[in-house]
Amino acid sequence: MKQNLAVVVGMSIAYVCSLLGLLLAYVAYRKKAKGEPKAKDKERP
Repeated sequence: MKQNLAVVVGMSIAYVCSLLGLLLAYVAYRKKAKGEPKAKDKERP
């Protein structure tokens, strides 16, 4: 029983860390995309 609980806790921690990583990646992407103009907005020489 103790080993099963340890597996559940470990998987839960892994899931939460994965979710946090995805959220941080999304925030970084939005921050980067916000500052750069889109490709079609750039002027051609």
